[in-house]
Amino acid sequence: MVIDHTQAGRAVAGRLRGLRAHAVSDDSDLLRMQRSGARFIGLGLLTFTVVTIPVAIRCADLTADWWTPVSMVLIVGPAILLVLASLRPVPRGHVGLMYLSALGYVLATLLWFVAWNGTTNDPAHWAVWMVQFPSVASIGLVLVSRTRWAIAHLVTATLAVHAANQVGRFGEIRPVALLSAPLTMALSGVFLAVAIATMANVRLLDARRAEILASAATGAAEMAQEAERARFAAVIHDRVIASLLAVTPGRPDPRLASQAASTLDELDRSDDNHLGDVSAAQVAERIRATAASVSDDVRSELFVHDRSVFYPADVVSALTASMGEAVRNWHRHAGGAARCVVGGDFACDAVRVTITDDGVGFDPGSVAPERYGIATGIRGRMASLPGGMAQIISAPRRGTTVVVQWRRP
Repeated sequence: MVIDHTQAGRAVAGRLRGLRAHAVSDDSDLLRMQRSGARFIGLGLLTFTVVTIPVAIRCADLTADWWTPVSMVLIVGPAILLVLASLRPVPRGHVGLMYLSALGYVLATLLWFVAWNGTTNDPAHWAVWMVQFPSVASIGLVLVSRTRWAIAHLVTATLAVHAANQVGRFGEIRPVALLSAPLTMALSGVFLAVAIATMANVRLLDARRAEILASAATGAAEMAQEAERARFAAVIHDRVIASLLAVTPGRPDPRLASQAASTLDELDRSDDNHLGDVSAAQVAERIRATAASVSDDVRSELFVHDRSVFYPADVVSALTASMGEAVRNWHRHAGGAARCVVGGDFACDAVRVTITDDGVGFDPGSVAPERYGIATGIRGRMASLPGGMAQIISAPRRGTTVVVQWRRP
């Protein structure tokens, strides 16, 4: 007989590592921000284009006929693709589209000098229709973590489009009038700095989420190991010692051999979620052990109606883990003077565990959905079970009650 105390722990840790990888790759804060950013940049470019159409029409006689429609395509084309890419649950190709948008703006500006026919516009009006938004594509590059390219684009695009505007208004580049370019860069730099700081914070949040999930995986593995140790302690106390004490001098009782065989079978029982069930008495012992591992001040009131009732191992694992998360929340957040009671009712077709404290309480509606403890550690874990559910009842200064229960389908 080989007893592996860590088998369940490794299984739980492996599943949580998979959850962490899925969260980072498919639903990270960074990807959500980039998806929203792609939509913002695309719609911004489209809006600026629509608003400046009258300017483009008024300035069309300064260049060859082909330049205005070509410049529109170079600006509008990538913008439409960015909006379409942002509609996908996980953005793909958005980095290349941000580059394409930035390159399109610079190329359209440089082509203006090629298309210019030598005439000038009224100096009081713009000569290039896109002179007012050279920084939009630069912000897009920041959102896809291309900060150096964003700064280079801002400087290049702003200088080029302001130079073209000066040529179109005066027929030459006037240094004094060109001072508007640094002013534009300074004003745009404020928004660029905000975008850089925002993306840095988003990346930090993603990194912390990965650390939290890794810590949760380690904690779940340790909890599973403690539960396994508690199971063996209960078996040794209730079955092994009882069998040994039943041995008396003289002719052995035939029932003792059956009892010993049953005890050995129980010791061989794995705590894997896919093998075997767990008795109601063992579930109660696990709950006591889990609560005691957090604090000796937790009072347990557990009622087992029938010690011969067994529950699926995955149900027991989810109940114990959810209850442990609730007790740890009490220990961390309820206040030093708060008391905690763990109650349990183990019936044939249902299990109900309540964790009640008289601590400071909180507003369950104010808890962010991405917080692991309540959303995943309690509600998500129980919701994954057919017949499982969790309920959190709390209010500021009125304590907290967490109910986790399972009903046999």
